[in-house]
Amino acid sequence: WLLGRVLFRILQGNALALKGPGVIAIAGVLLCYGATELIEGYGFVAAFVSGIVLRRAEEKSRYHRNLHGFSESIEHALSAVILFALGGALPQLLPALTWEQFIIAMALILVIRPAAGWVSLAGTRIRGRARAVVSFYGVRGIGSIYYLSYAASKVEFWDEAKLWATIAFTIFISTIIHGLTAGSAVKRVTLGRYRDVRRDAGGDN
Repeated sequence: WLLGRVLFRILQGNALALKGPGVIAIAGVLLCYGATELIEGYGFVAAFVSGIVLRRAEEKSRYHRNLHGFSESIEHALSAVILFALGGALPQLLPALTWEQFIIAMALILVIRPAAGWVSLAGTRIRGRARAVVSFYGVRGIGSIYYLSYAASKVEFWDEAKLWATIAFTIFISTIIHGLTAGSAVKRVTLGRYRDVRRDAGGDN
């Protein structure tokens, strides 16, 4: 909220508020995350909430588009770095992978996450094929690396190698399945919705 006040009230009309570098997005995330962690809070939730609150400040400002574009580029770059590092670690992790972990990974990708996504969209306007696509496609589970790292620093797991192997394999398979099919699936849904809108508006007559 304070960052929004600074950008869209105090600096209104200033070049920073209109075309400011997207690095402010990173600064805001790190500030909220770090300050929250210092008071023993949950940094991930704080950063998420800060993004929502900042978005509600001057919603029509074009500066939000700059922030979104820059943040998305940084997210893709960091995800690529993490995936490269994970790929390098796979040869050491996969020997701990058993059939049980393989089944769990595939169930997470093909059954559990899509089912959870489908249920969570109940009551929304998303229906049919669009709901199925939104439910099936999502984040690649990279956040699980953070959660397991944090848990492992607090508790000693007797099967930690299996947990890391499961997470690594899940992310690996998710990257392949979703990476190869997401573009075409989203395109079909988008074109389908466009045709529906044109038909309802009488554009095909």
